Amino acid sequence: MEVVRRGAEAEIRQGTWMCRDVVVKSRVPKGYRHPDLDRSLRSHRTRNEARLLHEAREAGVPTPVIYDIDVLNAELTMEDVKGTRVKDELDASSPERVDELCGEIGRLIALLHRAGIAHGDLTTSNMIMSEGRMWFIDFSLGTRNASPEEMGVDLHLLKEAFQSAHSPLLGHFDAILASYRRHFDRADGTIKKMKEIEGRGRYT
Repeated sequence: MEVVRRGAEAEIRQGTWMCRDVVVKSRVPKGYRHPDLDRSLRSHRTRNEARLLHEAREAGVPTPVIYDIDVLNAELTMEDVKGTRVKDELDASSPERVDELCGEIGRLIALLHRAGIAHGDLTTSNMIMSEGRMWFIDFSLGTRNASPEEMGVDLHLLKEAFQSAHSPLLGHFDAILASYRRHFDRADGTIKKMKEIEGRGRYT
């Protein structure tokens, strides 16, 4: 299988598995950790990510289907969702289309948070447009039974992503929050947390 990305935590490969196009995510060993602890952490995080992907899909958020979990080697074999990153789609779209995409981002985040899931790395690079639907990928840093703080971090990270990657579109971030409010009855509390987190960064 071809290696398409190497990150701090994992290596991503693309190929085929049982006649399906797949992505294999392998958590790489860390030499600075005790081998037993390293193995346990990588296995735990692999199981946790698989569970989050499944629970997010159950909540109505399109995510890759998991085909195989190799706990011993800390590997996930999953559906290869082929499409355009939302990051690129936003940059190439009209203002009307940008608002439409932002509305869908807000709706899907609301579905995640209603299910008690925080993504943990919510950027437009971890969202893909495929076959007319928006998919969320890479739940490596996600949590279940998420606290308001963790949900607020999701929104804060996304806003930071807009500021750095989509600064001309920052005014459209309000469309994300408006949609988030429409679909999540505790949205105001999460948005308040997001603003608290912003304030901490501003005054530290």
